[in-house]
Amino acid sequence: MTHINGINKDSAQKILNQSVPGDVLETYNQFYNIEENKIESYQKNGFIKLEKVLEVEALSYTNKLISAAVFLRKEQDKRSLQEKSEYEKSFLQCGYLCWDYKCISDFVLGKRFASIARDLMQVEHVRLWHDQALFKEPYGNATAVHQDCSYWPIAKPEYTITMWMALEDVSIDMGSLYFYPGTHDVKMKEYVDIFNNPHTPDSLVNKDKFHVSLKAGDVTFHSGLLFHGAGNNQTNILRKGMTVIYISDGSTFDSSDKRNATHTSCEGLKHGEIIDTRYTPIII
Repeated sequence: MTHINGINKDSAQKILNQSVPGDVLETYNQFYNIEENKIESYQKNGFIKLEKVLEVEALSYTNKLISAAVFLRKEQDKRSLQEKSEYEKSFLQCGYLCWDYKCISDFVLGKRFASIARDLMQVEHVRLWHDQALFKEPYGNATAVHQDCSYWPIAKPEYTITMWMALEDVSIDMGSLYFYPGTHDVKMKEYVDIFNNPHTPDSLVNKDKFHVSLKAGDVTFHSGLLFHGAGNNQTNILRKGMTVIYISDGSTFDSSDKRNATHTSCEGLKHGEIIDTRYTPIII
């Protein structure tokens, strides 16, 4: 059974039915000043950590907002952690929340976050791919190493990027992310079936991984091509992470790999067509 401190059905519905406070909405759309050396580090390593992207009221509100949405999505699932599949033990996974709630859309479509994605990828415009809350339950499983883009039917995965925001402090013991620096090479792309056959690819055997702990409001951005995973949650605290995934405007639908030939964000598209659907608006 899903339990999130401070959230019940009534409080969840109340916060999700209200408009985003004006000062929080303003924060969502204020540009974050990212230094050139951070951009260079991202280009070299395939990931970057940025501190205090959200703070104080905006952070507190966003934590409550996403927590409320996850609670309602998972409210009917009464299973204990032990009753779930090995994959489901890794996290409470809730995608496309922004299409359920206008207040979450205001966060997901915030120009503050999208402008960072644009600057890191060095592109002119970015579109939303989708959002996804990833809450790791107390004592939940590790998240197997993988590349995000291997599950996405996008022709040029080098123009995909994921923001992972800590809604509360996320320590290594709680299952923070780890990255394999420099593995965002399209030549290394490999489909790892984390649903049925999680494993570490041979190409990573002699490579170091870098664990990243985060304070609430800190984020990481990583390339869709970068190999990464997350440890198991060794604590009795719910690990709260919210992601937003972006693609470069002009990206095209690639249905050649039958394992990911269908995707909600590419609804109605034919192979080779530009990704421009109701789920993938240009943000900036």
